[in-house]
Order: sequence, then C-alpha cells, then structure tokens
Amino acid sequence: MNRSDKISLDSSFGYLLRRMHVKADRVARKMLEPFDITPARVTALIVVANNPGCTQSALGDALSINRASTMKLVNFLERRGLIHRDKTLDSRANALFVSDEGEVQLIKMVAALKEADIMTLESLSEGERNALYEFLESMRQGPTGS
Repeated sequence: MNRSDKISLDSSFGYLLRRMHVKADRVARKMLEPFDITPARVTALIVVANNPGCTQSALGDALSINRASTMKLVNFLERRGLIHRDKTLDSRANALFVSDEGEVQLIKMVAALKEADIMTLESLSEGERNALYEFLESMRQGPTGS
C-alpha cells in the first residue's frame, strides 16, 4: 500500500457502531442534565424497577459490572433517594427497590431518553428507525460466532 491509498473506516461496522454510540450517548447525557444523572445510572434504575427486590449481585450481573462498581452505583442511587435497600433472607445481601421518588423521577428520565432517541435518529424515516431497531435486536439475539 502506498501513501496515496487511504484506508476507509466507512465500511467498518465496529467503527460506525462506536461513532453512533458516541453520538447517542452525547445526546442522552444532554437530555439527562436536568436530573444530574448519567445514562448508565438510569439503566441501573430501570433494572431495579423491572426486578424489584433484586440483590446488588443480580444488578451487577445484569449490567456486567464488578462488585465494587455495583456498590458505588447502588450507593449513589440510594443517596439520591431513588432506591432503597431492604433485608433479605440471606443476611449477606440486600434487596433493592425503587423509592416512590425514584418512580416519579424515572418516568421523567425515561421520557428524556426517548426524546434523546428521537433526536439521535431524526435523520431517519419512521420505517428506517423501525428497521434499525429490528436489525439491532436480531443481531443482539443472534449467534455470537462462538
């Protein structure tokens, strides 16, 4: 290859997907600024809301994060009054629940994230957006090549 040959990243799925992720994350963070929370923390709150009584270990597993990161995340959400911990039959674990205030805030945060999705994908038609979601879901569920 000589110096005049350029390697194009435009045909690299991984590169394009990463660039799209950066764009989507930037818009989501902007929309969540009024809540002073990140998309990742909202994701954790959604996991707890969808799995009331889950343990910190189950939350960490669902988010694919380590124990220390999970503890920091739970501590943050609890300090903000978005979740609370209750005892479980296993004295070594706590059950996690979204608080009443957390439920109110989560509805608003999810609405902000939906608006972020609309803004991120505004250049696509409704049909293209639907097709994109279908393709991504199909890829997520499909074989991993292992």
